[in-house]
This record gives sequence, structure tokens and C-alpha cells, in this order.
Amino acid sequence: MEIPYYDKERPDTGLYNGKAGIWLFLASEVMLFGALFSAYVLLRVGAEPGTWSMGLMNQWVGAFNTLILIASSATIVMAWVCLKLNDWKGFRKWKWATVVFAFIFLAVKWSYEWPAKFTHYDVTFATNESASKVFTDVLGENFEDQQKSIWERRYDPTKEHAGGVDLKDRPLDGHIVAYIDSNNVEHSIDEAWGIPFWSHAFAWRHDRKNIEKEKDKSIRYDKDGRPVYKQGHYRDTFRDKDIKAIIIVPAHGTWDRESSGDKHASRATVKYAEAKHDGNHANSDAHEHHRITIAREDISRLSSYEPAHSTFFATYYTLTGLHALHVLGGILVMLYHLLPVSRRVYEKNPVQFTNRIEITGLFWHFVDLVWIFLFPILYLF
Repeated sequence: MEIPYYDKERPDTGLYNGKAGIWLFLASEVMLFGALFSAYVLLRVGAEPGTWSMGLMNQWVGAFNTLILIASSATIVMAWVCLKLNDWKGFRKWKWATVVFAFIFLAVKWSYEWPAKFTHYDVTFATNESASKVFTDVLGENFEDQQKSIWERRYDPTKEHAGGVDLKDRPLDGHIVAYIDSNNVEHSIDEAWGIPFWSHAFAWRHDRKNIEKEKDKSIRYDKDGRPVYKQGHYRDTFRDKDIKAIIIVPAHGTWDRESSGDKHASRATVKYAEAKHDGNHANSDAHEHHRITIAREDISRLSSYEPAHSTFFATYYTLTGLHALHVLGGILVMLYHLLPVSRRVYEKNPVQFTNRIEITGLFWHFVDLVWIFLFPILYLF
């Protein structure tokens, strides 16, 4: 029995079954992403002044990925057009181009942008005095105006709130390259943790303020005074890993010529900024130019740019992660269309296979459209 409108359009709607189905699916996707976008906007509007860390995003990376997805939208249309013209070789050429663009997008997101954030840390200080000591080392004696300018670029572009934020609450950001244990022995990150990417991405989170707050609740402590959240796991990884101090290199692109009042520090940090990188870490020569040692007792909070860093990053990873999964799903479907079995389907019923490519293209256009909205709200505004 032939299924009505399986590969032919209904006269009243102009849609065949598959196309009607994909539009219903995309309607549900609009509700899903619409709810997430709305939550993001409400969280941002309700955020405390000077806490929404928009200045931490690399706009050029986001713009590059935007261009990649726009190009992929064009190539998938060309693949569909080639099928309409009975050009199988042309279809494969443009389909492969779409897959390559999609892989480039994911490679930038998952092997460059996310790893760079997971190995990039913010340090907030226990006291204004300890913050002043570190910022003097980084920026020189007259660091106040320069550090305020840096904080404003990251959190307060309107320059309305920096005056009300204590120096200790303005984070220093950079890459942790080593730590010092209780025996004053220095350990490099690679020596201590192994694989660069995931090795210390989440292991360094330390939040003394939150630990103090949790003491009011019914939490068990071990004999050394460490809070036990679950068996064998401690929130205070400094004590757990016997860390007396960390050694951090100020972040490339943050401490620049214009923001640094100390010429020597400026040269050192700019040289670090311009140094070539090996994987996710700056090379060892660059690390030697301006290493800052910060004692454990001077640190109030230390966190990579992980979801727990802030509300901004929690929503950022939710939105971009869900979008990346849609990209991955589209890649798998497009690869299936390039298998020999798809050629047999095309030869048996060209209209049916062409319709499948059209449906895939509609999904892919939606994925691209979602990113068109994600790019400005996450990277630009």
C-alpha cells in the first residue's frame, strides 16, 4: 500500500509528509531555544551590576565560526540544487563541503575555544592588601587606574560600577603553570596532572568564601578541618593536593601596553601575549617572563572559566553546548547521506532522496539561525 504524500506534495498545504514533519519538529526546537534565550535575557537583566563577564569572550573566534556556518548553509543548498539537476557528483562535492565546514565549527568550539576557557583562571583575593601586592607586581606601583580599566573592559563597559567594587573582588586572570607544596617544592602543571587539557580544568576550583558559608549547615568535617561533601571529595582542593601557593602567568591579551603603568611589566606581559602557544598552554619560555606566586591564604576564590565560574558561563555552556550537539547530529545525518546505501536510494527513487536532502537542509538552516542569535548575545552585547 502506498503512503499518501510520501514523496509528493499535498495540494492544500504544498508539503509532503517529511517536510510537514520537519516543520513540526523545528517548531518544538523554537520553543526549546526560545525558553533558553529568554532565561539568558532575564538572568542578564537581573544580574548584579558589574557581574556579567562579557569581556571574557573572544569576538573574533565567534565571528569566524559565524562565517563558517553561513558558508555551510550555502553549500547544503548547492547540494540540493545538484540533486534537482540529477548531478550526483556535484551533490557529493557540496555535501562534503558542508560536512567539512561543520567539522571546522566543532573543532574551533571543542578543541580551541572551550579548552582555552577550561585552562584559564580567575583569582580573587582574600584582602585588599594581598590584591594590592599582586597587582603591584603585575602592573607596577601606580596600578589603580590601569587595573580599574581592565576590570571595566571585562565587567563594566558603561564604567558605572567599578568605583564601588573592592580591589580584592576584581579578579586577576591567567594560566596556572605550577604550584608550591608545603615543603616548598615547585611542581609544574604537566608534572602534577599529566594531560594538559582536562588535567587541571576542574581540579583547581577553590572557594573559601563558600566554604565559610557552608559551615552553618550540617556538613561533616575530617580531622584536618576539611569539609567533606561526599566520600573522598573535598571542595578545598588546595589542602587536598597540599598546595601552599600557585604560580600564575597573567593572561595574554589582558595586561597590555596601554593598561600597564610599569614599562618592565608591560614588556614582559606583552612578550607573553605575543609568544607562540603549544597546544592550550603558552610555551615554557613565555611562562618565565612574568610568573606571579600567590599564597593560598591570599586567595579567596580560584576558578577556571567553567560553568561554576559565574551565571554567565553557566548559560554560555548550556546554550553553546546544546547548539554544538545539534551540529554534531547534523554531521552524522549528512555522513549517512554520503554512504553507498544512499546512492542506491537515489537511484531507486530520486525524488524521495532529494526530499530527504531538503529536510536536512531545513534543519541545518535552523541550526545556523540559532547561532546567528547566539553570536551577538554571547559575544557582542
